Amino acid sequence: MMEILKALLPSICVGLLFWYVIRNILRADRNEREQVDKYYSEIDANEVDNNSESDVRMNATKTSDYEKSEHGKGNAPRSHG
Repeated sequence: MMEILKALLPSICVGLLFWYVIRNILRADRNEREQVDKYYSEIDANEVDNNSESDVRMNATKTSDYEKSEHGKGNAPRSHG
C-alpha cells in the first residue's frame, strides 16, 4: 500500500498545484470583469446625469465614402508581417 502512495504522490501534488493555479486565474478574471463592469456602469451613470441637464441633441450624420468602402466594413484583407 505504501508503494502505491509513493508512486501517486507526485501526480497528486502536481494535480493540486494545477487546480490551485487555475482556480486563482479564474477568480482573478471574474474579479477583474466585475470591476470593469462597475467602472463602465459608473461612467454610463455619469453620462446620463450630464446629458439630461444639457441641451445636446444627437443627429444622424452622413456616411463617409471610407465607411462605405471595403476598408470601413473591416472586410479588407490584412497583411501580417
